[in-house]
Amino acid sequence: MASIPADWTKAAVAITPGFEVNGDPYQGVSGDFDGMGISCGALQWNIGSNSLQPMVRAVGQHHVLAAMPNLGAQMWKASNSTIRLGLEIVRSWQTGSRLRAPARAELRALMGSAPMRAEQDKYIGKVAQVAYLSADCWAKSAGKSGPSKRAFCWFFDLTTQNGSLEGVGFGDVEAFVGANTPERADDVVCDYLAGLSGRGGHVSDARSNAGLWRNKAAAEQLELLILTYLRSRTSNPRWRHVVINRKGAIAMGRGRVNSSLRDFSRYGL
Repeated sequence: MASIPADWTKAAVAITPGFEVNGDPYQGVSGDFDGMGISCGALQWNIGSNSLQPMVRAVGQHHVLAAMPNLGAQMWKASNSTIRLGLEIVRSWQTGSRLRAPARAELRALMGSAPMRAEQDKYIGKVAQVAYLSADCWAKSAGKSGPSKRAFCWFFDLTTQNGSLEGVGFGDVEAFVGANTPERADDVVCDYLAGLSGRGGHVSDARSNAGLWRNKAAAEQLELLILTYLRSRTSNPRWRHVVINRKGAIAMGRGRVNSSLRDFSRYGL
């Protein structure tokens, strides 16, 4: 098992959940905006993918009932039933895709409790291990002795949100730089972002990032920015620019994501 510096994991847990929730990431709670019923905790484990249920079962029925005095019995049932029934239960706590205040408060209490924080840390540790090994493999393919904190955070976000590189490798980044020259490689990425059409917040973020990132990338930043661009090609076209906004902000240490300017310099990126 890889030994990951504690401050690396701390930074990754602040950055990746921070794209989705405000405040304490461990207490992050959202409704059925993505068809997953509810999404809870630092890495937004959810009912629809059956990723939240094992965590709820692990802390035990007694603790769930104590943390959620009004909805705990329903939460326990949702976590010990079929996904279909679980979704029906948690959707009954919502108006549209928005959790009503009592349900939000009780879910935050559960996710912020000591036993559930410990359970979250177990799963975060597993994600961190995968991310570190992926970042290490990437670094070795680039002729480096090991991963950097920036690369680890980038791969942590990839592991959490997208899974894997899906076949994209350092050779593809080298080929891209060779075809476009180091001076123009970042312009290809930024031109794509600047040329997006539409009025949505993600599109506005992308256009802003084109200006923030153009001609600003140092060596490793450029490698990860290009990797971001190449990996985004395998994403759903509807969300490709969102992938670039997130991963590009980590690569560059700064960027607009979800309508907010993020600056990761305090994490050493």
